[in-house]
Amino acid sequence: MSSHQPDFDALRPYLMGLSYRILGSRSDAEDAVQDTWVRFQQQTMSPDNIKAWLTRVCTNICLDNLRRLKRERQHYEGPWLPDPLKTQADAFTRAPELAESLQLAYMLLLERLTPTERASFLLHDVFGFSFIEIADILHLDAQAARQQASRARKHLKASGTRFDTSHEDQAALGKRLEDALANGNIASVVKHLATDVEMWSDGGGKALAARNVVFGPEKVAAFISGLYRKAIGEVHTVFEVISGQPSIRMLDQNAQTIAIMNISCNHEGKINRVLAHRNPDKLECIETPTHLI
Repeated sequence: MSSHQPDFDALRPYLMGLSYRILGSRSDAEDAVQDTWVRFQQQTMSPDNIKAWLTRVCTNICLDNLRRLKRERQHYEGPWLPDPLKTQADAFTRAPELAESLQLAYMLLLERLTPTERASFLLHDVFGFSFIEIADILHLDAQAARQQASRARKHLKASGTRFDTSHEDQAALGKRLEDALANGNIASVVKHLATDVEMWSDGGGKALAARNVVFGPEKVAAFISGLYRKAIGEVHTVFEVISGQPSIRMLDQNAQTIAIMNISCNHEGKINRVLAHRNPDKLECIETPTHLI
């Protein structure tokens, strides 16, 4: 075993959590962590602060990859969504701030930021690094790092998205939606949706999905009701927490996931966003639980 292995293994969940939040892709995060490990092995002497060294290397690997991924995602077929993840059951009670930053709706907002804004914001607001430390990681001065994080907060605040609805309330609303879908009554589904509800459906050109974001309660209700009707008799549904948010998961007769509908709601208790995963490549992420910090 490499002399670096124990130190790296202890920090692997943290590095995966950092990488996933920057990249929005589990497979790309795994690649970034592996690249970080390769560079760590090449060190003849252990750094004075191993976590700081690994954070700097991993973050910059992720930023290089993110710039490439942003260009590729411009040509993605239909809406692109971050990979769904199976989070630990106690995540919201053990580390609520960290768990919130894994929510798909939150991750989707991060896509609006520049790579440097995203890294500065995550390192400071989520992982608690000082701006002096972030400046060293990103090769900036401390004031520039502070400005990058500040701009990120302004972008996120301008989105109008709220994350103060309790996890329990969202879960209860998700269960009511599942019951309404089971009854096959579109009007019953509509009453659970906000007037400004939107639905993102990620098929990646490999599964049936809406090619554009769907807006409005009637259109969203019709789309998810149609998806649900096609599934009945061929698959079964389960309600669970995925990526930190209540989700309706559809499985085929072999217990393989074929769709996930992840929901979030507004302060009035109405569903204002449905994020539907249909891309089979992304659904594979759910089959293997991931432990992230």
